[in-house]
Amino acid sequence: MRLSKELKYNIIFCLLLMFIGGTWEYSNELIFNKAREAWFKPAGIILFTTFNIAYFSVYAINYLVFAPRFLKPNKIIQYIISFFLMVLCFAAVRFFLEEILILQLLDFHNYNLERPDIVLIYLTDSVFYAFKPCLFSSLMFLFFRFTQNKSRIHELELQHQEAQMSMLKSQISPHFLFNTLNGFYSDLYDKQPETAEDILKLSNLLRYVTYVAKENYMPLTKEINFIKDYLYFYKRRYEDEFYVTLSVEGHISDENVPSLMLIHFVENLCKHGILNDSKKPATIKISVNDKHLEIETKNEVNPSENYMDKGIGAKNIKRRLELLFKKDYTLISENRNSTYVAYLKIPL
Repeated sequence: MRLSKELKYNIIFCLLLMFIGGTWEYSNELIFNKAREAWFKPAGIILFTTFNIAYFSVYAINYLVFAPRFLKPNKIIQYIISFFLMVLCFAAVRFFLEEILILQLLDFHNYNLERPDIVLIYLTDSVFYAFKPCLFSSLMFLFFRFTQNKSRIHELELQHQEAQMSMLKSQISPHFLFNTLNGFYSDLYDKQPETAEDILKLSNLLRYVTYVAKENYMPLTKEINFIKDYLYFYKRRYEDEFYVTLSVEGHISDENVPSLMLIHFVENLCKHGILNDSKKPATIKISVNDKHLEIETKNEVNPSENYMDKGIGAKNIKRRLELLFKKDYTLISENRNSTYVAYLKIPL
């Protein structure tokens, strides 16, 4: 089984700490002040081993448990508390190995437990020695999160560019189209105001995709208005036989959502679903609360379409969600008795 890159580098780093870093000064003290013999003698090797077990136990606990949860700007107090828990863990592991297990098996131990201030000495030593594995493991954790996030941001930018290009794949020379549409709008504003308004909406759609929605996140209000304008043109196309309902539930304020994400659900419904069946209308439902945004679409499946292949479960959508939210999202797309249902839930 191949080790992950992160685990491999942590193992190498820990080995370096063991032989030339954090635990070496302890071995020197142990060798020259306690054992007073060559450190290859059994007592020195055993105590050096028990120390490293406690040392790297704290390293692993901090790296795997406390750092991912509390090493954040808004949880510094919790992380300080966790440090004292790691000090106690370090002291407990050492005490069990050196003062109980070794004493029982080999009849020697490390500290003089008869001293009246032994508890203070033991805890002081534990704070001193536990600080370094906490520091080193925190630095390694932050380093890997930095490199991971840097790579993630780069991939997000690429994914977002792909999302923009997919919306523009049928468009040629946006600047030319803007100028042409603006010319039509000016010519028709007085003679045919309704047609001029349609041209203005189309120009706004193209402008939003091309220039406005360049960031990874956009205000939810703008995304919903974009969806409404998009549906407007389908309604004009189908005239009185367009049976698609859009409902928005919850209070919409200044929430930011992934740009051009929701439109994929609507575009998927409009392109591949049945929109002119009054008995089975297609529905788009957007729900917002303090913590989550949900969108659910339902529509009759066109039997001539390979809908599951063309549906919202495209790889680029899933990959973008993973980059933005890791596993903190829900995406469902399935066929239910000739009705296609797509559902997305993301945190706000």
